[in-house]
Amino acid sequence: MADKETEVVEEEGKSKLAIFENKAILLGVIVIVQAVIAIGLTQFVIVPKLGVQGADMADSAPAKEVDATMPEMGVLLGLEEIIVTLAGNPKRPRYLRISVNIELKDQLTADVVATRLPQLRDIVIMALSDMTAEELSQPQGKKGLRDEIFRRIDEKMPEGILMNVYFSDLVVQ
Repeated sequence: MADKETEVVEEEGKSKLAIFENKAILLGVIVIVQAVIAIGLTQFVIVPKLGVQGADMADSAPAKEVDATMPEMGVLLGLEEIIVTLAGNPKRPRYLRISVNIELKDQLTADVVATRLPQLRDIVIMALSDMTAEELSQPQGKKGLRDEIFRRIDEKMPEGILMNVYFSDLVVQ
């Protein structure tokens, strides 16, 4: 009878340890434990040190302070590349290749304005045609051109829609 009891105890002990004897199951348990540790470290150690805020922290006071210091940003709309002949000596023509982007109030406005790209490109081309290569070689000339393009486009749009004009490419040849 003692032999039967030891056999039952040995069989129960083997069945409890049999799970850990299977290498695939043991490996799976190790991987799961490592994943849980990695997620815990990321959430509670790394993310707080980076200053990344979760969705539940978006309404906190520090986030509002950061938003208050950020300038209002609009939506950029590219007018594609434009190439024009500059004013000046007709015997030796000079060319300008430029890419103009305009910053608009919001995406809805940008979608509406995008339907009028040919008109906007015409406005820019007319402003560019009045410039000379000498004017564009100076920083004041480039700033003056940007201001002139802004003024001409702003005249054609409702007030407050156009926020800024940017040049992403400007080459005089």
